[in-house]
Amino acid sequence: MKVSDLSLKEKILQTIVVRVDKENFISDRVGAAFFFGEIITEADEMGLDQARSTLAQYIDNAGIPILITSDFENGCGSMLKGLTPLPYLMSLGATDSEEIAYNYGKATALEARSVGANWTFSPVCDLSLNKRNPLVNVRSIGDDPEHAARLLKQVIRGMQENGLAACAKHFPGDGLDYRDQHIVTTNNDLSFEEWKKLSGKVFQELIDDGVYSIMAGHITLPDYQKEVFSNGMKLPATLSHELLTNLLKKEMGFEGVIVSDALSMGGIMGWYPTRRRAHIECFKAGCDMMLWPNKDYVNDMIQAVENGYISMERLDDAVSRILNMKEKLGLFEKDNHAVKLEKEDLEFIRKAQQETAEHSVTLIRDKGNLFPLSPEKYPKIAVVPITHHEPAFAEAELLCEELREKGFEVNYCKDGLTISTHGEKLDALEKNIDAHDLIIYALFSRPFRPIGFLDFMGPEATKVMHSLKYGTEKSVVVSFGSPYFGNQYFERAVTYVNAYSMLSPSVKAFVKAAVGEIEFSEYSPVKL
Repeated sequence: MKVSDLSLKEKILQTIVVRVDKENFISDRVGAAFFFGEIITEADEMGLDQARSTLAQYIDNAGIPILITSDFENGCGSMLKGLTPLPYLMSLGATDSEEIAYNYGKATALEARSVGANWTFSPVCDLSLNKRNPLVNVRSIGDDPEHAARLLKQVIRGMQENGLAACAKHFPGDGLDYRDQHIVTTNNDLSFEEWKKLSGKVFQELIDDGVYSIMAGHITLPDYQKEVFSNGMKLPATLSHELLTNLLKKEMGFEGVIVSDALSMGGIMGWYPTRRRAHIECFKAGCDMMLWPNKDYVNDMIQAVENGYISMERLDDAVSRILNMKEKLGLFEKDNHAVKLEKEDLEFIRKAQQETAEHSVTLIRDKGNLFPLSPEKYPKIAVVPITHHEPAFAEAELLCEELREKGFEVNYCKDGLTISTHGEKLDALEKNIDAHDLIIYALFSRPFRPIGFLDFMGPEATKVMHSLKYGTEKSVVVSFGSPYFGNQYFERAVTYVNAYSMLSPSVKAFVKAAVGEIEFSEYSPVKL
């Protein structure tokens, strides 16, 4: 299909990414549809069947082949119950394995295609350069650009060689600011020369290696940008012609599709008097596809093109990039519906999940030589979960179950080893600790669950405080989340492990490593 075959309205529709609605199916020829995990309310095969049925109707009604996408950052199970979640990307970084990285991407592609999806808003290519950043953290593969680029290229190849278009995000690079672009515009405050060695190096290598798409973030790169907006500030990439057209497309030579980050996020709000205006400016700046534009977008774009504010050359370039990506995926030549997973595919996906988890559990220190654990050495263990994410308590219970299966007597102390959070008598605390041979403090966290910093507050902070009073010589601290908790809270802990992910396979992998069934990783993907 050629751009010249399309009417003005059809061209504009190709630049839209709509939300999938299982009740109301699109009739217009939009370019792409994005679906959430929220579509599926039951974690069973009925849920998956409903997903496949819903997405099939979008494919059937599209007219022009449609891109079906979601945030498959750590496998498809993170968005769709009933499919396979993979450990977070930093777990993959800790494996330091190109083979496992390729399989990570391929496993994602196989399951995505099994529901009809052909595009993923992943992998996250941001470097974790600020320990206080609330959004990147374990979503990042690490902090070293050479290591990140080497593994990310394999993830992307695993996806794209198996029918799933990848999307490197979030240009020009998140992970520097201490704020969250969901809430406010954030900054990549590297000098441009440093940027080219860090964030820019990763994106450039992925462009050179053929990534199909890149997501623009609501993030500035002030040292590169010369244009100052009316409020005296620099525009986020999603609104910056300098960053998207001049830097990304011209200087870096990116010929694929640039998709905006969600247009409902706080980072793009407030720059223009209305959201409608901001969405037009986003397209004009260089975003080829718009993630959830407002309902007036098509009419506003028609008017902007007809009055010359948006050139036909700019629109045709965007549509050409979109159609080219669809051609690379073969959407014009083949059936785009869900592809059935064969038995060997299911085994491959399961193995990718397990290998990522089991090669990533990193032993940071064991000064007390507590490992390997055995029921003979430590017959009675207390497990104390510390988290502000309520669903993580289920994984803490799984940790207890896995230890019991290894022969340990386990006391699950959800509320900590204290009787109360206020006025605790230290002798009572000491007695409670003395009743156990080993204490495992299990830390669970992940970005955006809930929105805000990853710090422990309130009851969680109190648990941390008490953990440092007694029993440090017989305490194991394991983080199923932020790798920085070891220095932030537990730098005096004798034994500390990073497992990066609160998912079940990572919990099981920790227990296997703790009892000596598998080896710990010795590679940390971030500087500690």
